[in-house]
Formats: sequence, C-alpha cells, structure tokens
Amino acid sequence: MMKQERHNSNLINRYLPADYQDSFRVEISTEEAVTPEEFLDMAFNQSPGWVNWLFKLRDVLVKPLGLDSGPRLIDSIQEKDANEIIFGIPDKHLTFHASLWCGKWEACRQILEITTVVKYNNRLGRYYFFVVEPFHRILMKATLKRIAKKLGKK
Repeated sequence: MMKQERHNSNLINRYLPADYQDSFRVEISTEEAVTPEEFLDMAFNQSPGWVNWLFKLRDVLVKPLGLDSGPRLIDSIQEKDANEIIFGIPDKHLTFHASLWCGKWEACRQILEITTVVKYNNRLGRYYFFVVEPFHRILMKATLKRIAKKLGKK
C-alpha cells in the first residue's frame, strides 16, 4: 500500500536539501479525482480523536522548552499548484515542510502522497525530531490508510 519513494515534484524539491526526508503514498480507486485541497482537508481537518489528543499532548510537553505550538498546519500553506500543496512551519529549533501531492487520475485510480522535509536549526531541533519521528511515521501511515478506506483503496 505505501512506499517510501517520492514523486519528482518541482514544489517540494525547492525545500531540499534537508536533514530528514520521508514520503508515503497510497493508490486509491475513486470515481472523481482528488484535489490537493480535498487531500489537505481529509488529512488534517478530519483527524480522529487520538490524533488531536497527540497534538495537544505535544503542545503541553514542548511549551516549557519554549517551542512554538502555534499555528495549525492548514494555516501555513506556503505554495500550491494543480497537483500539490506545500505547507510549512519555521521555528527556532527546526523548519518543517510537507507536500500533499495528488497524482494524475486515470481509469478511476489516483496516487496520493505525503512528503515531509525537515531542516534542523540547532541541537534542540535534532533532539526534538528524534523523539517525534516515530509518531510522525505512524501518523502519516495512519492518515493515508484512513483516507484510502474513506475513498476506496485499490
């Protein structure tokens, strides 16, 4: 279902090189093409309760460290085109960007892909992401699985 290979997007490539990069994809079967805006909405506005709880816990834990728990991801769109939305949050400890990419819709099939790139701005950023990275991977896989189930998986 999910692979760790990345499409060759011009948008996300603008944020490379990075200290960390991953990419997860799923192929869905759907009657209509999914747009990047719809992908963003399904991925981050329709999250299950356990995901919202994890973000609240993260906010509580990072506040004493002086790290920003601020803007929601969907409020931080950097750029977009017909196939992709890039959002990102620069902070003093790291700079995070993610791509939500929608492949070409053909024969009622489409690939949806989430790519994350992270640049560490200091040691705290490296330590922070070391702790967060396993949860990030679980969250990205679960997000794509949930979307595929909702839309109809290949």
